[in-house]
Amino acid sequence: MPLGHELHPIRVDFAVTQDVRRFVYLYAIAARGVHVIDSGVAGAETALADRLRSAGRSLDEVRSILLTHAHPDHIGGASRIKDASHATVFASVADKPWIEDIDLQFAQRPIPNFYGLVNQSVLVDRVVADGAVLPLEDGVTLRVVDASGHSAGSVCFLWVEQGVLFTGDAVPVPGDIPIYTSASASIATLRRLLALDGVTTYMSAWDEPCDAETGKARIRSGLDHLVQIDDAVRAFLAETPDADFDTTYACVCAALSLTHLTDNPLFRTSVAANVREVRAQ
Repeated sequence: MPLGHELHPIRVDFAVTQDVRRFVYLYAIAARGVHVIDSGVAGAETALADRLRSAGRSLDEVRSILLTHAHPDHIGGASRIKDASHATVFASVADKPWIEDIDLQFAQRPIPNFYGLVNQSVLVDRVVADGAVLPLEDGVTLRVVDASGHSAGSVCFLWVEQGVLFTGDAVPVPGDIPIYTSASASIATLRRLLALDGVTTYMSAWDEPCDAETGKARIRSGLDHLVQIDDAVRAFLAETPDADFDTTYACVCAALSLTHLTDNPLFRTSVAANVREVRAQ
């Protein structure tokens, strides 16, 4: 890594409900300025400020806030960080409406403790799309990679000089609930990430950072899981095309030995995406 360039992974633990605890990573590239990938939940700006202070830096040095997508555990600290630093906020055009209007996001995707996780909207200064190259400063060039599927406009950011890929929530965590709005887009994203050249390190928002070999293994595992879900939906609907969604969902969970997720609203939403796409074909 060039002299004076540091990468700081910052883990923030939070509660979705009293019984459901999660964590999320945001990342700070400290160079001449500071560039932050994702912003965690509301209050994560304090963890970022503490980490920067321990490295002899400060929150007002943040020049860029790069959001992989619009979900609350990724945009929660963005407004406070921007207020403290006047940083430029980057995000995709598809996720921009939810970032700039959290009430709209909650109306369309209500989740428990939503306003505890994100309590302020933030304006997006620059819209990014697949293939865009962002020369933030010498030695810090980020390339945008389409990662749609988890959300309509999810993106990854590749730090070109270092081969570090910030994947947001694009890669499912083995054993966890796969969350996506489009099954086909999520599958295509994982295949795209597997084919991406020059990646030495994977930095996920909801998994531990890892090297190239481990990262590709995680992507393959996630891809296999999503394909298994899609295959199960297709097989059931081929035999029972007129089944209602509740029946379809219950049978798919049983076929995949995931009956413990039968009442999980996030997994229901994901499988509903599979069903919509199969029936639209």
